[in-house]
Amino acid sequence: SVATLRDSATGVPMASAGQASGAVQSAGDIVSSMGFSAEDWDLFRNTVAQIESGGDYSIPGGSGMYYDGRYQMGEAAKKDGSRYAGVEYPGHSDDPNAQVRAAYRANKELQEIIFTGFTLANHTYLMRNETYKNSSIERKLQILGYAHNQGMGGAEKWITTGVVGKDGFGTKGTKYTDLIAANFRAKKSGEELELADNAIN
Repeated sequence: SVATLRDSATGVPMASAGQASGAVQSAGDIVSSMGFSAEDWDLFRNTVAQIESGGDYSIPGGSGMYYDGRYQMGEAAKKDGSRYAGVEYPGHSDDPNAQVRAAYRANKELQEIIFTGFTLANHTYLMRNETYKNSSIERKLQILGYAHNQGMGGAEKWITTGVVGKDGFGTKGTKYTDLIAANFRAKKSGEELELADNAIN
């Protein structure tokens, strides 16, 4: 079956996708199921995008040019994100010029729903951890930023032990945590936020 997906913030219809295991959800439904408002979600996703790509949906990058798009998603993240969002896995390749990866980078709506599903996968895993489960909304989003860079297991290790991990480029997971926290503080005080462009054109 085919479902129309809508962006959480704009309500813009997202690309139709074949139904995978489980029901296809809208990005907004997934976000609200995690307990986040659309406004807080936009701050989170646009902060992650700022670090990952400067908000550019069209670029490959990361260690070994293995990652794609606005959120620099690799194969495992695309698989988890697709499964949790209930959309068809778009495929991946080690070759950044492969058609399957170019098609993913050209589909902004698909990138958004898979990123949302991937964040749900991390959130679902981390909800088993009492520290995460009992955290405020802002703190949960900070930890999810760390998980985007270091994986759910890396995030759990960090909140349990305080040991900070790094990615293939030497970027610390706390770069995400700290910028998300700074943007929440800036939002409260009416200052300018360090965000990627919010638009999906």
